[in-house]
Amino acid sequence: MPRVFCCLLAALLFWMSATTARALPVTFDVLSGVLAAASLPPASPPADTPTGGIADDPTGKEAAAAEISGSRRPGVIDHLLQRPLPDAPAEHGGKAEISINYPSVGNNDIDADIRQWVTGIADAFEAHLDISVFGLPGLRDDDAGPAFELLGSYSVSWPSSAAVSITFEIWNYTGGAGNLDIMTLNYSLITGQRLGLVDLFEAPETALNLMSAWSRQELARRFSGGHLTQALKDGTAPLVENFSSLTLTPEGIRINFQPYQVAPGAAGAQKVDMPLEELLQARPLLALWNR
Repeated sequence: MPRVFCCLLAALLFWMSATTARALPVTFDVLSGVLAAASLPPASPPADTPTGGIADDPTGKEAAAAEISGSRRPGVIDHLLQRPLPDAPAEHGGKAEISINYPSVGNNDIDADIRQWVTGIADAFEAHLDISVFGLPGLRDDDAGPAFELLGSYSVSWPSSAAVSITFEIWNYTGGAGNLDIMTLNYSLITGQRLGLVDLFEAPETALNLMSAWSRQELARRFSGGHLTQALKDGTAPLVENFSSLTLTPEGIRINFQPYQVAPGAAGAQKVDMPLEELLQARPLLALWNR
């Protein structure tokens, strides 16, 4: 993927962030490694349950992106942004396509922001996809589907009646193996505002330090018998870019790490759950969890 596309896409998504200086991890460099109810929900929302994803593609095409579990409840509607793109040369595998599932939750401000965010990703991918450059013979068979794709699925988490969290898995294929990024959009259901790190915590730097220490301990046990590898040290350093994908859960937060960020690529994307009680020193906005 040309470096100019990476920069433009990162700039676009950074501009679309509603409130915070946190950097969104949406460059296709990251993708190559690894890339929010009609009324307020009840005070004690249920745990996540499966929701539709790109497997509901009305074309009947077998989706390459894996579905991730989410929660379906009254008022959540699944939408599909789908665009056929100009065909690639026949020797390069044929068609290109964008297919991203995304939700609406019944709040006009939130739904408009989600739609704009998804459309922005699709626009950037389409504008900078040079089929003549990316098409490489033999990387995908004609029967395997489009040679160039941008695919997306999502899950929805309700930490309380005051907030909603949407986690996207975005895949892109431009020849060879697919590239994955995990991105989150967090919203206040009271104000309709998109929430970044500085909105979630009064002391965001403290939050970064707490998340860094917690995730290092958990991941070190998971992968290296308690020892810190260099990748684990780098991927969990208390930097905004390392903790830019946070899913709000009823119990606290889920830290989403990209493939290759903290572990070998074969291990895939990693998730670490952190109880809200472990983050109290960072003064979280407790109303988002109805506490």
